[in-house]
Amino acid sequence: MRRGVLAAIAAVAVPVLLAGCVSIPSSGGVNAGSPAVVEEAPELDTIVAPPAKDATPQQIVEGFIDAAQSPRNNYQAARDYLTPAFADEWSANAGATIDVPGERKFTGLGETEIVVDATPAAQLTATGQYDISESSAPVELKYKLEQNDDGQWRISFANPGLLVDETTFAQVFRSYPLYFFSPDFEFLVPDLRWFAGRDSVQTSIVRALLVGPSDWLAAGVHTAFPEGTRLDSGSVPIEGQVASVDLSGTTDDDVASVQRMELQLQESLDGVRNVESVDLSLNGVEQDVPQLSPAPQKNPTVDPRPVVFDGTAFGYLATSGEGVEQIPDLSPQVEALVPTGAALGANGEAAAVRAADGVVSVVRAGEEPEQLDPRDGLIVPAIDGTGAVWSVPAGLPGQLVVYPGDRSLDPIQLPVPWTGSSIAALEISRDSTRLVALLGDGDTTHFVAASIQRDAAGTPTALSRVTLGLDDVDGTPLDVTWLDARTVASLTAVPGGGTRVIRQELGGVAVPRQGPEGGIAIDGGNSVQDLRVLTGAEVLEAPSGVGWQARASGIRLIASQQPD
Repeated sequence: MRRGVLAAIAAVAVPVLLAGCVSIPSSGGVNAGSPAVVEEAPELDTIVAPPAKDATPQQIVEGFIDAAQSPRNNYQAARDYLTPAFADEWSANAGATIDVPGERKFTGLGETEIVVDATPAAQLTATGQYDISESSAPVELKYKLEQNDDGQWRISFANPGLLVDETTFAQVFRSYPLYFFSPDFEFLVPDLRWFAGRDSVQTSIVRALLVGPSDWLAAGVHTAFPEGTRLDSGSVPIEGQVASVDLSGTTDDDVASVQRMELQLQESLDGVRNVESVDLSLNGVEQDVPQLSPAPQKNPTVDPRPVVFDGTAFGYLATSGEGVEQIPDLSPQVEALVPTGAALGANGEAAAVRAADGVVSVVRAGEEPEQLDPRDGLIVPAIDGTGAVWSVPAGLPGQLVVYPGDRSLDPIQLPVPWTGSSIAALEISRDSTRLVALLGDGDTTHFVAASIQRDAAGTPTALSRVTLGLDDVDGTPLDVTWLDARTVASLTAVPGGGTRVIRQELGGVAVPRQGPEGGIAIDGGNSVQDLRVLTGAEVLEAPSGVGWQARASGIRLIASQQPD
């Protein structure tokens, strides 16, 4: 299993003593007596030690790595460990290698060179993209040193970027979703990034936004910023809770484009402290345009009630867990197929159904079922917001076929960017820009996300050439689901019995928990807490504390949903 930042580490709430450094709050008062209500946890500053007199080369390298935990003043504490010439040259913001705590190996090659072998857990790009490492093979990092006129060792060469362990990463870095548009501009699509510190995080966010979406996401989204758009002032100052963004390399001729630029900036800077609004200037001219209306949806939601089939009725499960509310003009046709798997389309107007005979059909409201895919061994189909049905055989993960919602179009076989010996599940995001797939790869699951490229009519034409790798688990893959616009979950049967649920933000950290015994399918509502697992005993269970609680029985299947 590839390593991710552990959930317990990610939720750091108190200062943690580290080798040679300590974190202290930089904001928030000192409370005496009874505790006060705190709206937001204070951020932590990392205080690091300066170079010790007569420190050895290895001690200087160790001190430099520790000092790079503090991003204040452009990593000045770390630059104190460098020669004056190299201090001006070293690029701290070139990305990071995130390694496993306690597994670094230091090797001296004479007095003037130190090699550090680190076990990678993830990598961070210069624009804050978090990628889980595909391999745990050590990464070799070289440091060269020389003595100054006082006989003190200083580093004259180091790789650009940072070496930071998982524990420290969770303390120093924070996630921020950048926002791009779906191709039809109906949805805002999140692209999670990670940045250190807070002195200039707004500048890092805007620069990353101008570079564009992550490689895996780019095929499925649009940006309002034309290629070549630049941050003119080099920074984004904040005054009176207003972030001033001065751009060049673009025009203000199209009001809708300017409105979309402002919206992307506003939503992407929403998580920055002390930013309530954005003032946008283009080529030195301050823009004054009305807000975009209607505004794109930021986090489309589905009906909070699970969609189930109990052997008789297909529809929404009652809150009490007893009874199913049928969907008008749709449920009877689905029920007649005796479904073994289903996905409900937008507004409840269509459903993709795997029938008892294994054939995948589409059922449209008020119409008889239409058979689409008769191939053997099909997984539960997916359906997107356009009504397109996605189908693939479990044993042929490369044979993905899309049946467009427009019945005048032929089926489309899409080349896939993933590898694996089998595929267990596939599900489309609620904005229809992305998909997640859970594959089998030997004794391990392979959990990936990809973006969906569409033509002007909204028909899928391709998947992104690269995928976003998510957390893998040893075991047998079972199912996947979307929990919200940026969070997914997978269900895996683990060796020795039982199941494992992995909840993960796309571009973020994985949160594992033990699943219910006999789990076979997983489904999400509208939050990371709104999770359900169906067992082979036909019991629908939901998390309760550290365990699972039965919510309904006699449930044959649970169906994914697209929003209304």
